[in-house]
Amino acid sequence: MKQLFYFLAILMTANTFAQTLLTVKSEPEKAIIFLNGAQLYHSKSVQLEAGLTDVIFEGIPNSVDANSLQAGGKGDFTILDIQYRMQYPEPIAQSALPDAIQKKIKSLQDSIKNKNYELTDISYKVEVLNYQKSMMLNSKLLSGGGKTDSIQLLKDAIAFYGEKLNDIYTETLRLNKLQNKIYEELNGMNTRLNDLNNYWAQQNKSINPNIPVPQIIVSVNAELATSAKVEMNYVTYNAGWYATYDIRATDIGKPVQLNYKANIWQNTGIDWKNIKLTCSTGNPMLGNNLPELTTWYVGYYQQYYERDYNEKNQSAPSAVDEDINTTMGSIASGKLADTVKDANYSYNYTTPMQTIANVEFEINLNYNIPSDGKGHLVSLQSETLKSDYNYLIVPKIDQSAFLIARITEWEDKNLLPGNANIYFNNTYVGKTYIDPLALSDTLSLSLGRDKTIDVKRTQVNDKTTDRILGLNNTKSIAYEIEVRNGKAIPIEVIIKDQIPISQDDDIKVEVLETGKGELNETTGIVTWRKHLKPKEAEKYELQFEITYPKNTTLGSL
Repeated sequence: MKQLFYFLAILMTANTFAQTLLTVKSEPEKAIIFLNGAQLYHSKSVQLEAGLTDVIFEGIPNSVDANSLQAGGKGDFTILDIQYRMQYPEPIAQSALPDAIQKKIKSLQDSIKNKNYELTDISYKVEVLNYQKSMMLNSKLLSGGGKTDSIQLLKDAIAFYGEKLNDIYTETLRLNKLQNKIYEELNGMNTRLNDLNNYWAQQNKSINPNIPVPQIIVSVNAELATSAKVEMNYVTYNAGWYATYDIRATDIGKPVQLNYKANIWQNTGIDWKNIKLTCSTGNPMLGNNLPELTTWYVGYYQQYYERDYNEKNQSAPSAVDEDINTTMGSIASGKLADTVKDANYSYNYTTPMQTIANVEFEINLNYNIPSDGKGHLVSLQSETLKSDYNYLIVPKIDQSAFLIARITEWEDKNLLPGNANIYFNNTYVGKTYIDPLALSDTLSLSLGRDKTIDVKRTQVNDKTTDRILGLNNTKSIAYEIEVRNGKAIPIEVIIKDQIPISQDDDIKVEVLETGKGELNETTGIVTWRKHLKPKEAEKYELQFEITYPKNTTLGSL
């Protein structure tokens, strides 16, 4: 009776600890993509047996943050644990070569060995012939060092050596030809041997025998057999996104359209197919530890000396303030006829959501993102931005008028740093870089040159003089700037020119005329602001005088 009790206890214990292994293939269904990293979501419907079950998910990235693992699901079961591991499969043993292939390989190996013997024999024979030729050419009979009592003896020696040398050259040539032929035969044999070995290796090759398989194991317990949906998610850092923009202006007086796009990249080792995407401005790599101040002590500086080692110091790269410059294009004057219905845009399927700390763009279209490390464009949203326009003219540098769009009320658009392509009237005119942290309340963009605005800057000769007064030279310089509005609408122009600034006490600069322009005495820049009516022209005069010692020469004029 006691033995029966022990047997039943062992049987019950075995049933209690029996564990079912259930391997499932799963592709990510949803991804929240951070600036550096992505959170991937998987789910799988399974049939659970009563008791413990390890649901093993495959199709997982090769790099996962194990601390980020989360599991959930729907059904009558309890989640016990979740783990990430790399499973190394057992290599598949290769079968032996068939007899027919073994015989071919053995025959080729023997033939290659014999051909190598033939090459060795030829090499020895050529070496002997070269030795004979060297002895003959160094013979005293030919060099005059031997006994040459008679002309006939010399003639006989020359004839003998000539015949022998010809025989040597002929035999050497024959051996070289034979050697080349054997080399060609050897190459063919080695190629056939490699083909046989490679063919059988490919036929016998197991699928990725030594490559580990990433797996996530969700351990669950069910009281009864049941249908269940097991869900899990994790963070991988081999993915991310960065912002790019299209800025489109159609005409003066109309607002600017800002198209916000995400360049999504991933190199996780698995392709994302038909996946639902959300782009987040968060960064899980930053960590969430609260900052804490420690005691800050101050005291006298004491110099320390170190011996026996050198410390290598590297200076940190300096931060560079970068102006928002654009590559200039030309403004097109054509217009598109509204005869065909416009195509819809994917940004119409994006919903921005403000979380407590970050902004998320939920995209309601599914995408395919391959694991290639390249950026794949996804439209996030489109915004209409309030803007006004003016023309910037710097005729000393370029006698053209550049159309400038001044964009305001952009601060609440959740912008991130990124490159922006600029279009005017559907024509690409340049590129700029948007840095929200460095911008003021107005974003200025160049939309290119406008050829309908005529600009001329000419020197006024009768006011440009050079004269000597005592020990000094006095040079007067005058320019006239003319701007003509060739458009059928009024415009606002900003014209900039400059006068020189002296860096020497002996050089004096006097401003004679700025034509109601605003002079910045620190930089020497003169600015005129003017509203020009259609077809209106306006002239501006700039005149200054420089006095300097007469025995010196001025530069940069």
